[in-house]
Amino acid sequence: MERSAAYPNDSAARPYLSLAGSIAAAFALAVSLLVLAAAPAKADYKFCNATSYVLKSAIAYQSDGVWKSQGWHQILPGNCAPVLRGEITEEMYYVFARSIAAHKGGTKYFSGNERFCTVPGDFLIEGRETCVARGYDAHHFTKVDTKPGKDWTTTFSEPRDYSIKQAKIAGIQRLLIDNEYKLSRVDGYDGRNTTRAIMSFQRSINVKPDGDVSDALFEQLIAGAEQNQRKAGLSFCNQTEYLVWAAVGYETDRGPESSGWIRVEPGACEKAIKGQLKKRDYFTYAEAVDENGLIPVIGGRELIWGGDAPFCTKPTRFQIQGRERCVERGLDTTGFKRIDTGEKLIWQETLTAPAP
Repeated sequence: MERSAAYPNDSAARPYLSLAGSIAAAFALAVSLLVLAAAPAKADYKFCNATSYVLKSAIAYQSDGVWKSQGWHQILPGNCAPVLRGEITEEMYYVFARSIAAHKGGTKYFSGNERFCTVPGDFLIEGRETCVARGYDAHHFTKVDTKPGKDWTTTFSEPRDYSIKQAKIAGIQRLLIDNEYKLSRVDGYDGRNTTRAIMSFQRSINVKPDGDVSDALFEQLIAGAEQNQRKAGLSFCNQTEYLVWAAVGYETDRGPESSGWIRVEPGACEKAIKGQLKKRDYFTYAEAVDENGLIPVIGGRELIWGGDAPFCTKPTRFQIQGRERCVERGLDTTGFKRIDTGEKLIWQETLTAPAP
């Protein structure tokens, strides 16, 4: 069985992957090649999750001269799952993963430099060009050099370098924290405090408090964390007939940061900042696009919601530290609007179009 490793990139420390085989990526990677002469493995391309985060993953490849991207495959911590059935026929594949929105803090990305089309829901998309113009989202995937054969496994890891068994416990610990249980650390060790927290959570949802770690427990914890996220944070709500791309700016302990793009479908709301808002002032920018990927003009004005507070952006998804010298750093300078939340813990930014 061939393996490769991949590691993450997030807003603070870039994440990474662990790909069995070799991998070329923009960030630090742990690369290992293992050929295991055990019982014949089933012929599949598999993803394994050795992180403490629940991951949504996708894969891209060329088949009969046509580029294809497909996802999302949710992989629980400490689990493996097939993402492509059948033998490995190509020498290059491209992979991407991100932590789910239910987790506290910034999203962890396992990404690279190769852009492929995606959508928020399940997808199988042909072609990798003009994603936005075709109504798709886009993410940057990491290249994986493989060898044609029976199977291949890519393992997503984080700097703590958990084993698969430890990752399962670490994932439960992180989700308990996401559900407001006071654990002191995410370490992958199944101690008394972790078991007590599991049993307390099980009692809270009227489930037998056995303390067992199972896929059912994961799903219950994810549901609880998602419910918590709905009670806090900053969201964009799109009340126009157009697709909207939005971004946010904010102050952190490291200084100002900006992040985007958040895809907001007509009539939908999307979370831009998770968890309770800890600052009074935030900054927002959004722009609508029509079916041709162009910003519509209504009443002689482009349908943009911005202001005079400069932050750095770029055309593709971004998480940028600092708001100075944007152009010198190869970025764009964009005017954001200042939002005074009045120190509320939750804020909704509603986007409407002016009358024609």
